[in-house]
Amino acid sequence: MKGSGRLALAAAAAAFVALTMLQPARAETVVQGYIVESSTTQVKLTLEQATKWAQENSLLLKTANQTVERNAIMLQSAADEIKQVTRRDNHEGEDTDGPDDAEALRAAYKRYAAAASMYEDAQKQIPLVMDQLELQTMKAYYEAITAANNEATDKETLDVALQEENIAIAKAARGKISENDKAKAVQAKKEAEKKLAESKAASQKAKDALSKLMGRKQGTTYELVDIPTYSKPKALDIDLHIQEMTSSGSPALYKQENTVKQAMAEASYYNGTAVGEYRLKALDVEAAKMELSQAKEQLAESLKTAYLSIQQYQSQYEELLRNLQNARDELSLAENKWKRGLIPGMEIKTNEIKVKQWERKATELAIQQKQAEFTLYKPWLL
Repeated sequence: MKGSGRLALAAAAAAFVALTMLQPARAETVVQGYIVESSTTQVKLTLEQATKWAQENSLLLKTANQTVERNAIMLQSAADEIKQVTRRDNHEGEDTDGPDDAEALRAAYKRYAAAASMYEDAQKQIPLVMDQLELQTMKAYYEAITAANNEATDKETLDVALQEENIAIAKAARGKISENDKAKAVQAKKEAEKKLAESKAASQKAKDALSKLMGRKQGTTYELVDIPTYSKPKALDIDLHIQEMTSSGSPALYKQENTVKQAMAEASYYNGTAVGEYRLKALDVEAAKMELSQAKEQLAESLKTAYLSIQQYQSQYEELLRNLQNARDELSLAENKWKRGLIPGMEIKTNEIKVKQWERKATELAIQQKQAEFTLYKPWLL
């Protein structure tokens, strides 16, 4: 009876161990190569929502809005000053033709022009800051996807290295390979472990950077659902696009155009008699115009370069598709061989990893395309 009791206890323990081994250590959700741990705080996150949170959390955007309000007050004060000077000059019984009155009015108008320029500049900064945030969020979002894909690739590489190490140890025990060959397999596994640890750290860093940008709680696990896919570049007349982006009023050249405008205003409001001083102001206008012209040339060159890069992505993608198809064909062939007992299961695993890696490369190329197109149509971010 005692013996049968011990046997029953041992059987129960074995069953418990087997059941434990069958249960996964942690639940995972896989989204096109992006692995996220399941948890009660997991949030599905679109790129649009991430951008919205980043804008709500941005100190830069809040400061830009406050600058608009502040400059609006300054502009109103400058307008009130003109009214006061004009009212004083037109007061019954006062001489309106005196030099002091004319100078005061000229100074008031000059301050108003400066305040109006500052207010306009502050207003135009708002959409530019929002564009910067959108690009910044896009980069952080896509970096998190790329880092997670790198982690998944390194995890798969480690799985293969572990199996190859076990096989090498078993073969060495039977004298089928040398101790040196076994040592190489063991070392390869150690290197794969090290690389996975590094990619895990990089992935966590990318997630934390995205959370910080959005002003969200650290440690929240996000399922990034906007995985980009490559698409054929849109038809674009690059010469016409360059003409539009370098025309007057383009956000890409606003700062340079505003500098010209301010320099011209300084020259027009000059009321002195010194020829040298006036000439200096005229030179300021010429210098500002030269800087504007140079900025247009540089912008045109940057746009051409960006356009050509996007066009080259198409040939890269076509080559990538060929490699992906070859990898899928090799996987299919390996599966048929394995079914006939011609190759070990390890070769199936290796070919599966190759397919996944080419799929992730396609995602990386799509990320490059999306970011390049974004800056092509908003070149003030270049």
